Amino acid sequence: MVAINKQGQALGRKGAESRARLIEATRGLIAETPAEKLTASAVARAAGLASQTFYLYFADVDEVLLSLANEAAGDMAEIVAELDLPWEAVTIDAHAQRFIAAFYRYWDKHRAILNVRNFRAEIGQPPFVRARDDAAMPVVRGLATRIGAAQRDPALPERDALARAVILYSSIERMASRYAIIQGEGSLFDAEDLKRAEAHILRLLLAPA
Repeated sequence: MVAINKQGQALGRKGAESRARLIEATRGLIAETPAEKLTASAVARAAGLASQTFYLYFADVDEVLLSLANEAAGDMAEIVAELDLPWEAVTIDAHAQRFIAAFYRYWDKHRAILNVRNFRAEIGQPPFVRARDDAAMPVVRGLATRIGAAQRDPALPERDALARAVILYSSIERMASRYAIIQGEGSLFDAEDLKRAEAHILRLLLAPA
């Protein structure tokens, strides 16, 4: 929770409202405009504020984007909660389907900022790399736990379970980020086909031994 502005002043009600308006304006703009073309003045104008007001709350546009990325990261509770449940053999199909459905809902809700975050991370911008990794790790660890539970003797080392979970998470995220494009390329399948296939693969990988 941000308590002060860039001048070190306490963030009162009016300041908190102005800051929130800038964040919401950025959210709306990145849904229509490439993030690389955003300027502080454009964000301030969309928020109905003076350009100089922007710099009371943010150093630059990247800082607003990071705020949005971190906000999105805090919205993964439904995904993590599904992994925290025991995946029994008789319920694994339902668990896998709910997990994939929750992951796609999350991406559909936050698609604009997640695409910005991941692009910035892939080109090596450290704050966005950290934001992506911090968001992913609770899900990766949950997947690693499920992978470990499904492994027959001998037990899978934690390091190997985490490595497999990273690969699994990356694949699921990649599909969630691109399914709207993929389904339009060949028209041989739609988004629901992809979700069913992912849930099936998840079930095969995470079915308890």
